[in-house]
Amino acid sequence: MKHAFPPNVLHSMMRRKSLSYEQHSAEHDDGEHHHSLHRTLTAVDLMLYGVGCSVGAGIYCLVGIGAQLAGPAISLSFAICGSACIFTSLAYAEFAARIPLTGSAYVYAYVAFGEYWGWLVGWFLTLGYGFTASVVARSWGDYVASFARGVTGWSLASLTNFPVRGGYTCSPLSTVIVALCTWVLVSGAKESSRFNNLMTVLNISVLLFVVFAGSSLVEMDNLTPFAPQGIQGIAQGAGLVFFAFIGFDMVACLSEEVVQPEINMPIGIVGSLIISATIYVLVSLVVIGMAPIDLLGDKVPIVNALLANACCTHSQQVESNAAMECLSQTCTPVLHKVLAFGGRFVSFGAIFGLTTGTFTSLMGQPRIFYRMAQDGLLFEIFGIVNPNTRVPTGGILITGVISSLLACFIELESLANMISLGTLMVFTFVDAGVIILRWSPSTDTTSASRYDESDDEMDGINGSHVASLPPPHLYDEDGLQSSLQNWLVWFRGHDVKDNGMKPVVCTLLFTFSSLIASVMIGNHHFVAIMSATVAVVSGILLSILPQSPPPDTFSCPFVPLVPLIGIASNTVMMGSLPIGAWFFTLAWLVIGNAVYFLYGIRHSRLGKQQPPVRMLSLPETMPLTREGGELVLGSYESTTTNGDTSGSLEHRLHPSS
Repeated sequence: MKHAFPPNVLHSMMRRKSLSYEQHSAEHDDGEHHHSLHRTLTAVDLMLYGVGCSVGAGIYCLVGIGAQLAGPAISLSFAICGSACIFTSLAYAEFAARIPLTGSAYVYAYVAFGEYWGWLVGWFLTLGYGFTASVVARSWGDYVASFARGVTGWSLASLTNFPVRGGYTCSPLSTVIVALCTWVLVSGAKESSRFNNLMTVLNISVLLFVVFAGSSLVEMDNLTPFAPQGIQGIAQGAGLVFFAFIGFDMVACLSEEVVQPEINMPIGIVGSLIISATIYVLVSLVVIGMAPIDLLGDKVPIVNALLANACCTHSQQVESNAAMECLSQTCTPVLHKVLAFGGRFVSFGAIFGLTTGTFTSLMGQPRIFYRMAQDGLLFEIFGIVNPNTRVPTGGILITGVISSLLACFIELESLANMISLGTLMVFTFVDAGVIILRWSPSTDTTSASRYDESDDEMDGINGSHVASLPPPHLYDEDGLQSSLQNWLVWFRGHDVKDNGMKPVVCTLLFTFSSLIASVMIGNHHFVAIMSATVAVVSGILLSILPQSPPPDTFSCPFVPLVPLIGIASNTVMMGSLPIGAWFFTLAWLVIGNAVYFLYGIRHSRLGKQQPPVRMLSLPETMPLTREGGELVLGSYESTTTNGDTSGSLEHRLHPSS
């Protein structure tokens, strides 16, 4: 069947899913239909999934890379990321409780902003899941090689750094973990949950061992200076490691497989974030305090910290040949046998931690694809659920194949900033989405399954008729103060239906002004101050607008303050990322736009359910004739967005006497 390109592209891009319809779908999805996912997960499962997704590459690899940027203050970078994510996690929790369907931020943006923006969020989530799975799998290969070298003395360099053309290296060993995780995922959700829970518990046990064994070996010299690059280094470190906090988005992806999601989703999202942030801060501070940053390296920093203390004293660790003497798996004499054993134990335990990181990323990505395919924006194969295992088998297999290929060639450091930028953009959409829904009428008339044109017209009138009126003049006979008061009264309106586009405009101004301020703060102070002022004013204006009552399920507290702080935190870290990350993300955006406009917009199920928008084709000149006592303004055709002509219309005017 041929799918024509919609003539009214802008209308197609901005069509939104109905909040009430999504809630109705979730309430009537009991998991017993073969086309749906199975609800088997509990709050504990969700927290372990979130921790497993977060505490992977972020702790085993990024500690060393981040320390080279921020010094020991990388622990503060982790703390800042965790604090910033608290605000966004509350926004996630409200959405997840209101719309307990798989798809996480993609579904939320589709409801709050429209189809095109939902698509972009889903596309950026691919960076957070598919690409992360690949780079974490490569790190898994490095730790397996380290463990094999320490236990057996075998060198697996050819399996982790196999040279190819152009200076690139391939890691065939990384494809093993991708294949294993893919095999487990196609077995079913509950089986996947048991596997993840076991791996995560082992991972946390290993990290607790590092904290307790290494805390007594922390040297203050290794923590001084604490922030050698100052605020800029801390901000860059936060931007680098931010993607490691995508775990609570992974929790949101599982909404459709959770028992009592309105209760368990907020617990799982916020709980997993708090646990992950605590682990990051404690482990990073202890590891960096155990050994000089130069000895940690960027591949296996935790193992190197343990080996350095097992083989060398603190004075020996700062010598020029320390890397050769202190990082040997077979050093003699061994000063601390427990730490020497601990190095092998951590290498073994890191395998489990990185396994959960790869596993949960591979689990989240097919579910994003599943929801997008259910909406018609992605190929149908991603939306097929196996009737026996009740999981999207096709999407899991395709994701596994692509991730295994990427894992051979992509290194963590080269993509960490790009993944973080995409994740920050997604989080910003979620924060803004809560604001838009709270400042929109609570009654939703444009159902995704039933579209009434008259309702849509009334919504447009009720939602924007005040905004279309001209504002009062700022200068009149009553003075400036009175005029400002009149303007504020006009701006606020009388009811949430009077808000129109004002919440959207205020939120956009706040977001872009915060981003400009964060970019310019180091070079152009005046521009940064003016941008920050615009952001503050936008936030104040937004706060005086009337809003709908909070939902009956979990609601984000102190709206709009909490989501606005989340947006500001995200934009500050976005502004700290290097320009190269922005260029790579822009290229990814171009590819996503090509997929949407070549396939998604033509196959959208929401577009098939809504009748075309009626447009009028007016001629350049309108003949005016008289018939009896009426003036007839010549006829014109009424057409629809699919090109069908629905007849001609004419205006009859009654001239006044």
